[in-house]
Amino acid sequence: MQFTVRIFDAATAAYAERQVEGESAQEVRQALEREGATVLSVTAAARRLALPRRAQFDVVLFCDELRTLLSSGMSLVEAIDTLSTKDGAGFKHVVLLEIKQRLLEGKPFSSALELNQVRFPLLLVASMRASERSSRIDEALDEFVAYEKVGRELSKKIISAAIYPALVVGFGMLVTLFMLSYVVPRFSRVYEDFANTISTPTRILIGVGGFFGDHLPLVLALLAGLVTATALAYRGGQLQAATLWLLGRFRLVRYYLRLYQLSRIFQTMSMLLKGGFTISDAIPLARNLAFDAGLQEQLAAARLLVNEGRRMSAAFAEHGLTDNVTVRLLQVGERSGNLERTMEIIAQTYRQELMLFIERTTRIAEPLLLMVVGVMIGAIIVLMYMPVFDLAGGI
Repeated sequence: MQFTVRIFDAATAAYAERQVEGESAQEVRQALEREGATVLSVTAAARRLALPRRAQFDVVLFCDELRTLLSSGMSLVEAIDTLSTKDGAGFKHVVLLEIKQRLLEGKPFSSALELNQVRFPLLLVASMRASERSSRIDEALDEFVAYEKVGRELSKKIISAAIYPALVVGFGMLVTLFMLSYVVPRFSRVYEDFANTISTPTRILIGVGGFFGDHLPLVLALLAGLVTATALAYRGGQLQAATLWLLGRFRLVRYYLRLYQLSRIFQTMSMLLKGGFTISDAIPLARNLAFDAGLQEQLAAARLLVNEGRRMSAAFAEHGLTDNVTVRLLQVGERSGNLERTMEIIAQTYRQELMLFIERTTRIAEPLLLMVVGVMIGAIIVLMYMPVFDLAGGI
């Protein structure tokens, strides 16, 4: 069982809180007192729901709140303590107490985040480590929050654009399943006396409908299994990887997937350069955002050229990471000494081009999907009534 222990440190005249495992509160207290600690209180920690840790802890909200408190004049420990008091005894409270404890032990804020049970983004840890040199943690938090909000906004727009087509396809599949499993089997009884005059397409439709009608529980079970497997694959990340691989087979989509990765990479490097990182140190961190192995290799090769003394614009251009406009923008940024601002402009340009493509694709895909679903349902209806038309023509 886990207990929250409050201890008084006589050397610093301050108190600290720790999470300790033990059989009972009395046993925990005695064990700590034998170690020479002054125990103020021992309370049972609240049980947490078995949810993913990142799902229980909103990193962006934490950074936003912490930035606000630091801007008001609070010290880092005071700000963390205030946030832990505000959030009660939940999982976030435990995480904040762990961060506070490491700060009281003398560890820097970046190390407190890195060693925490929540897997804070490497980009946040690196940004905090750089900001600690210049004591600009609040500014670094502001930049990280802005960076994450841009990424979330882009993700929301992509998801929103995919919702309507998914609903159309799902509704069309349900209507088709209903017609094949219920309507077609009952409608086929009308043609039992005219089996020899039914066309081949209608025979196939009646056969498929008969199979669905006779094995409807099996079909529904398979459909439920498919939905469950899809949900599990989505949670595990396999669905996203498979979707990206499938979309990557199309040249046009592959271009815009690369554009999306480059926009995130340039935005990340811009933030890191503002935090005091060198280009050589920023590239490996930004490289982790690329899910295309080829793009990762290009970034690694470009970093080698930068380490050899080549300019970033030349290194990126040599390995196909820029176009004519981008390389000129980088050259201007290198001459003016404001390379981070130039990278931010490049990232914004790439995002705008990507969003324009998504908007146009959505506008084209929505009516096409409606047409496909309509044609599919209409074909089933026509095939069901085709024998009637044949009989009417023969009278």
